[in-house]
Amino acid sequence: MTKVINQHYVPQSYLKNFSSDRTQIFVFDKFKQHSFISNVRNVASERFFYDFPQRVTQPEDVQVIERFFSELEARQDRFLRHLQRKINGIFALRLNPVTIGKTYTFNVLTLDQKEDLALIAAIQLLRTKEFRKFIVEMHQATQDLRDHVLEKGVLDHLDQFKELHAVQISEEFAEAFKSLVLEECAANLANLYSEGLAVLHAKAILDYAKAILEILRNHIFIIGINDTTQPLFTSDHPVVRRPYLASSGLDSEGIEVNFPINSKAIVIMRDKKYFHRYADRESKLFPLTLEDIEHYNMMQVCESNRFVFCGEDKFELIRAICRDRPEVCSESRNRIQVRRVESTFNTREF
Repeated sequence: MTKVINQHYVPQSYLKNFSSDRTQIFVFDKFKQHSFISNVRNVASERFFYDFPQRVTQPEDVQVIERFFSELEARQDRFLRHLQRKINGIFALRLNPVTIGKTYTFNVLTLDQKEDLALIAAIQLLRTKEFRKFIVEMHQATQDLRDHVLEKGVLDHLDQFKELHAVQISEEFAEAFKSLVLEECAANLANLYSEGLAVLHAKAILDYAKAILEILRNHIFIIGINDTTQPLFTSDHPVVRRPYLASSGLDSEGIEVNFPINSKAIVIMRDKKYFHRYADRESKLFPLTLEDIEHYNMMQVCESNRFVFCGEDKFELIRAICRDRPEVCSESRNRIQVRRVESTFNTREF
């Protein structure tokens, strides 16, 4: 079986929906702060991104995740193409004198299609390089907590050993033993995160995809329609969120999750409790203003790892963001904020 070298964490078939010729796409590099044009096959990808280390699996299985995504992407492409034809058909009704004024009253999604779209968004959220960086930063940010828990566990086991065998253990020995265990665990974890990161990433995808699907499918789905001259952006991490309240968790009250599906349409997923007034817009089209487009494009810029994509070279918004909020466009930006309060840790919810 031929090995796939250049592996996409955002599917080529999806990116083609943002290209005027389904081949070339405009790219903005946040780190270097310049734009260029590229073939979709050369962006949002990395050499052997999903490959497992050969020592943890049989050689023929190192690309099992890449093969899984390849099969999934074919079905995803067919679904998104069907959805776009359906959107186009409904939106065209605004030009018919018989149906004028009814364009935004027709349902776009069936219940099954809503679930399919929720699954696509859930997997896309998890499969990117940005999420992989989140995994690494979460590991780094919670090191003090892990060390504290492990240290307490080692000392508790020593106390149990002393009680069970009626022996005395000096403080010097206990300290030396604790240090040895902590050093060994730290070394093993460091090796795992440096050489087995693709395995950890795959496990996270498999562990969390179903739970995220269940959350998203219960949100209100609105299909935003862009009839302005500014195309919608997408990025190397296209499923983004905006918390209207304090928490950014996907199931939090006040959360909005957005997934642009092409330059002219975006899926807006809102939690039912905070956004209950939008319940009558479930699965329907909704016209977006130029201000709305700027808002959704800004979210793509802020949540992307490095690259933002557009069907045209219209990146003035990103240049303004990089100028006014340089931390958004920094390669070293922090994804995790950890606060220690009364011996507990609070982190950003991915």
